[in-house]
Amino acid sequence: MILIASLALADDATLADCCRAGGANACPTSLAVRTEKSSVEAIGLGYEVAGAWTLACSGKGKWDAAFTADVDADPPFGQVLTTVAPLAMHCFVQSCALPESTCLGSPDAEGRLSVVDCESNMPADHAALARPARGVPTGGKVVVIDGKPLVASPVTASPPAAPTAAVPAAPPVAVAPPTPPAPVNTPLPVELPPDPPEPCPAAPEAARSESRKRVSTGDDLRVAGRVDDALRDYKAALTMDKCNGYAWMSISMLAEQQGRTDLAIRALKNTTRLLPAHPGAFLMLGKAYESFGQRSLAATAYRRATDLAPSNAEAIEGYMRTRGG
Repeated sequence: MILIASLALADDATLADCCRAGGANACPTSLAVRTEKSSVEAIGLGYEVAGAWTLACSGKGKWDAAFTADVDADPPFGQVLTTVAPLAMHCFVQSCALPESTCLGSPDAEGRLSVVDCESNMPADHAALARPARGVPTGGKVVVIDGKPLVASPVTASPPAAPTAAVPAAPPVAVAPPTPPAPVNTPLPVELPPDPPEPCPAAPEAARSESRKRVSTGDDLRVAGRVDDALRDYKAALTMDKCNGYAWMSISMLAEQQGRTDLAIRALKNTTRLLPAHPGAFLMLGKAYESFGQRSLAATAYRRATDLAPSNAEAIEGYMRTRGG
């Protein structure tokens, strides 16, 4: 067991080591990811996957033809086949390296995670997973100990205090039990930012740059479970650049994590209006519509995603599944 007090004085390297050393409830040492080279066979009520791209914590990957896994649904390209808790997966992402330009996507309705392209949010294919590793993210870390996430940022230790004269110990007094901490996640407020104007006027480059930074900061907070703080950063990004479609995309992910598919759909409609050539936005909109029971609208969104990315298997499967609905 690692004392929580020690985390306050830990540097980035120590926090990363803490994640990796935390046992079964902390970081996995590697991730198995389905690619187009994996074979999938229906067996009974589930599927057997043979072959996977294995990502090590160092960022180096290799094809493992001997890998096999039983899953309950036909996995799309990029899906993580390693069974591990989502918080532990975030720990892996924050303390380990990933291939260049790839990120861990948001969990689907069943909690399954995928490695995606950071910009398009499309599932990573075999070529993307084979890219060189990028560096480990810096800043606050999510350290999972005994299944509980601890968010810590490195701070500088204060110099030791001057010694003081010994004081006789006071008699013991009754101590009230500690108040349990408030949950990390809170329900997403209904009030989202105002929809962007039509047409949306371009902001100055300096404002657009700062807006992108606030979205990135918000994404880190969202991964850490700090819902209110993440939404605050996304709103700030939109005050700087009303046309930032990526801010709306991140808001949609936050809404989905909170079980607010209705708000996610509204955010994604703004995303697709501001980023009309972004196939991942239409794919996400199709998924949101489908989970909300609006199959006809889902088919339209999936079809647009296939128009923009004709080889994307997940968009094609979504369209085939919902057309005529």
